[in-house]
Amino acid sequence: MPAPKMLAGLPKPVLFGLYGAVGGLLGALVFGELVWWALAPAKAVEKTAPEPRLAVSATKDLQVYQGGTNKLFVKIAREGFDGEVALRVEGLPANVTAPEARIPAGKTEGEIEVRAAPGVDPGSKDVNVVASGPSGKPVSDAAPVKLATLVSAMPQADIVFVLDVTGSMGEQIRGLQTGIGTFAGELARAKIDARFGCVSFRDLEEGEPSVALSFDAKPFTADPDVFSREVSRLRADGGGISLPESSFEAISDAAGYEFRKGATKTLILITDAAPKLADGKGQSVKATVDSLAKIDLLHLVINQPGRAQYLEVQKGTVGVTNDKGVTDHGKEFSLARVANSSREMTTKLLPEMTRAIVTAAEAKRPEANPELAKKPEAPAGVKGVQSDATYDKSAAGQLVLAVGVWTGAIAALVCLFLLGGQHHYLRGTLPAAGGVLAGLGGGLVVGIVGGAAGQGLFLLADTDSKILDALFRVLGWMLLGSLAGLGLSLFVPNLKLAYGLAGGAAGGAAGAIGYLVVASVAGVLLGRLAGGLVLGLFIGLMVAVVEAAFRRAWLEVRYGPREVVTVNLGAEPVKVGGDARACTVWARGAPDVALRYFLRDGQVICTDVPTRTEAPVRDGDTREAGNVTVVVRTGTSSAPAAPAPRPAPPPLPKAKPAPAPATKPMSLDDDLPAFDAVPAPVTKPAAPVAKPPAAAPKPAAPSAARDPDACPGCGRKNPGRPGSRYCMVCDQTY
Repeated sequence: MPAPKMLAGLPKPVLFGLYGAVGGLLGALVFGELVWWALAPAKAVEKTAPEPRLAVSATKDLQVYQGGTNKLFVKIAREGFDGEVALRVEGLPANVTAPEARIPAGKTEGEIEVRAAPGVDPGSKDVNVVASGPSGKPVSDAAPVKLATLVSAMPQADIVFVLDVTGSMGEQIRGLQTGIGTFAGELARAKIDARFGCVSFRDLEEGEPSVALSFDAKPFTADPDVFSREVSRLRADGGGISLPESSFEAISDAAGYEFRKGATKTLILITDAAPKLADGKGQSVKATVDSLAKIDLLHLVINQPGRAQYLEVQKGTVGVTNDKGVTDHGKEFSLARVANSSREMTTKLLPEMTRAIVTAAEAKRPEANPELAKKPEAPAGVKGVQSDATYDKSAAGQLVLAVGVWTGAIAALVCLFLLGGQHHYLRGTLPAAGGVLAGLGGGLVVGIVGGAAGQGLFLLADTDSKILDALFRVLGWMLLGSLAGLGLSLFVPNLKLAYGLAGGAAGGAAGAIGYLVVASVAGVLLGRLAGGLVLGLFIGLMVAVVEAAFRRAWLEVRYGPREVVTVNLGAEPVKVGGDARACTVWARGAPDVALRYFLRDGQVICTDVPTRTEAPVRDGDTREAGNVTVVVRTGTSSAPAAPAPRPAPPPLPKAKPAPAPATKPMSLDDDLPAFDAVPAPVTKPAAPVAKPPAAAPKPAAPSAARDPDACPGCGRKNPGRPGSRYCMVCDQTY
């Protein structure tokens, strides 16, 4: 009977998968967890929520003028919380104030307005910007700032007008001349320290180069009256017949001025003509853009002609970025509004420019982003191949031992159940005490070796990558499974070691995947139990599948219509008979050893032991032995090749018949004559004559040399290759 009655109809792979699954689950549940609890090292680090931390940075240098204000820009970085952060400035000098500001939850930037009283003493002082977390999470950090209070309350702005002075620009020249005083006054009221310069241009093709105005031999002047006087000397004439003018060249000339380092560098183009670009007679857009590498803003006072080119050049400036992250490269104003009235320049256009320049001259943001201080490094830790906990690196040896014994406990039960199932499958009985000990001991050994080796491989990986972590877990379990399959192949008739190794490796990989899936959903404890179950299931399943997939010949042993077992054939004989201890397959009611099957020279050889006959058989050969029917399967129905003829034995000399010795029951272990020997002639024995007892026979002298093709036990020659010859008399392969 191949299995318990309710499982008798299951295919062998499914049946052995169930045996392995029960063994793996019981091994993990009953023994594995107990072993792990007893041997696992203490966890190195318990995972806890990160402590709230805060870092802050601010503008490193800030100037505040007497009676003026400035903005101190601040950036923060949080960890462990995302609540509101309060900002304050500590250590301010007398008569300088800075109201507390706040950065809302989810934001990382803020600003503090610093105000100096009109009579504050000039000088510099180191202050601190302090950022504090909410009251429930008292965290704070400080950033140093060098605060300078200055006599002047005006940020710097260097402004160069790029002015078209061709014949059509008379009103604009007069507007700039009369309006510069108003323009400078507006900037002064906004507390902007402004300087002015001017480059006039016409048409280079007509021999009219651009001219940089000089103010007391200097390119800039802060005096609006001086600026107005020099502009009044300009005359609107020239420019030639063609409308485009050499405006791009004038822009590049203005960009080459010597600007103050901290000033907002601004160019203002005023023209009613397009730039001269035709036929390569003027400067290109790209060359003009390249010349603006240090200019912050380019304001355009233009008409429609050339607008697209001017806007493209405007985008080549550095730009000024506001607190909302928007970068401004300059404004565009309509020249048509002031085309016929210089008053429009004074009352509308220049005031609009004033606001744009004041906005751009505000304090700039801090350059550096805040960085959190590095956390103290945790002690080096290692992980278990079947656990997500981290253990101290010094306990790596103990971890290898714990994993090895844990896997050994599971493998021992898996091997016991599979070997017990194999024994019951072929012989209908459970293994004796020796078989139980062999299964437990063998499984324990391969489990300890495989588990320790798998954990060692996992430790060598030493990676934080989740993908590599999972990969090396699978490799570790595959190593365990392959060794378990290798051990099982020693107990499965004619299963090659390589096939057992491959089947076990596939089972180990499936067990690892089962562990990873269940552990990610239900935790590592259930993951280990699921891993043990799946490991046993697939080791039993895959070993049986591999056994069936790579066999060349096998026996179907039928106990009934639905009860069939299969046994692989190979050089090792498969015996069928009534002696369950001596036979591979037990057949109730058959002689102790009824049939022997093995492979020789690619043929299936059947030995009928009671009749002492031996012959090759082919696919479908059917024989009865007790209560079973044995069918040979080779995967082909072709007849086997006829064995090579044996030479006829030489004739024996005639001799007188010797008296028959006393008979005794023959045992299967007794030496039998060769099947091809010629029997001696049968003669009637003479009447017994009373004689004295014969002396004990002397032992035969050993032969000088033994035939290498003869059986080591009885000396009988058998056909076949060395290692695959089978002696039926001695029941051994040599």
